[in-house]
Amino acid sequence: MNGKAVEQLVSDAEELLAKLHDAGNPEIKKLRAKVEAGITEARRGAVEQVQLGAEKLRQATDSVVSYVQENPWVAVAAGTAIAVALIYVAFSGRNNGND
Repeated sequence: MNGKAVEQLVSDAEELLAKLHDAGNPEIKKLRAKVEAGITEARRGAVEQVQLGAEKLRQATDSVVSYVQENPWVAVAAGTAIAVALIYVAFSGRNNGND
């Protein structure tokens, strides 16, 4: 389930809870409390996942920066190879008109 779908689900659940706010039935009140707890837990989990993703991205970036600082010529060679490959791919599909 993607982020937008989860956010829409939470929004719909909150809207439903708001409409059930005045319901006097004890079972509805109990269910409402469970749903509210679930919404809180879902939000907390989403925040934790975002933080974990950001931390992993930071670690990967730090690793790349460290590697490039320790091996600048390897990084230059790799960048050049990637550029040459992209240029080749970009121009290999062109038709010269000399068929």
